[in-house]
Amino acid sequence: YMNNKMNFFINKKISPNLKRIRTLENRDLVNGLRLNRNERVLNYPINIINHIFKKDQSYNLAKYPDHTQLYNNVSKFFKINRKNILLTNGIDGGLKTIFETLTKPGDRVCALYPSYGMYEVFSKIFKTKFIKIKYNLNTFKINKLKLENLIKKKPKILILPNPNQPIEDYLEHNYIKKIAQMCKRHNVILVVDEAYYMFGSRSAIDLVEKHKNIIILRSFSKSFGLPSVRLGYMVSNKKNKKFFDLFRLTYESNYLTDTVVNFFLKKTSIVKKYNRSVIIGRDLLKKKLKNLGLKTIGGKSNFLLIIFENSKITLKIKRSLDRKKIYVRSYKDELSNCLLVTCGPKKIMEKLFREIKINYLKQKK
Repeated sequence: YMNNKMNFFINKKISPNLKRIRTLENRDLVNGLRLNRNERVLNYPINIINHIFKKDQSYNLAKYPDHTQLYNNVSKFFKINRKNILLTNGIDGGLKTIFETLTKPGDRVCALYPSYGMYEVFSKIFKTKFIKIKYNLNTFKINKLKLENLIKKKPKILILPNPNQPIEDYLEHNYIKKIAQMCKRHNVILVVDEAYYMFGSRSAIDLVEKHKNIIILRSFSKSFGLPSVRLGYMVSNKKNKKFFDLFRLTYESNYLTDTVVNFFLKKTSIVKKYNRSVIIGRDLLKKKLKNLGLKTIGGKSNFLLIIFENSKITLKIKRSLDRKKIYVRSYKDELSNCLLVTCGPKKIMEKLFREIKINYLKQKK
């Protein structure tokens, strides 16, 4: 009987087109360069790991977590009113909250494409109609006129990752403001995903109080180099935040995560110094690749999309990098002639460039 009930649930309630794949490591994390998942490239020194829990009180593990300090530190560091913030389990947690509270089956949800895969995953889970706003793969730009016309058709939600990945067609602040105003007129909820904030982009946080239809999503995975702790936060006006707060879990985070993030929110020089080194390394790599005759997309995030002449050259370079344990990301279909590389400090980018140059020139002969 229970098996029949479970089969009914699986067949009827969950979208038959939904497939989830758990990402496998398959990387040498000791000797390799992990440049394929937009993580922090350098490991944290072991003394930092030890220092984080050095003054820990033994009772902290034995009691329920108190997020007061974390909320206050996030508010102080980012200069955001505490009443506008809700902690989430990474950006995924914020997306899930938005879909489960603001959508119903059949609602239209629009997002840039290609982009973060979980937009479409949540759309399928909650049975909304997912509309892809595709890039022009000749220019790697969004057709802004089409985007604006789509808003006029009044979808329920528009998701704009800014900067987006893997294609970073950065949207300037004035344009985000224009889109926010259009969405407000047409009763569209605007979700701005700022996962890659702090590498040169400008935030849309200042629009939150002026526009009741804006929700900002952020994460500590990229800008703070802490993907392992799975912490993010939503920012919206006080009324929206209060509404989302009704649907949160009993505890938004946990003691161990809070302790790690609180440490880095206080030791901001560690974060800012590393992010500066990423920007320097990124800009250096971009310049060198341009001198080599290669086009790159990016300049406001911690990655670059490198465009080669064809997929054959791209695949051979990818395989050569794999053999050297330099892990970068490749694609199928429309982006099969591209590699996405996570950027890091200058020395690492120079090493990456040498390997790309050797193999690229070899393929060009």
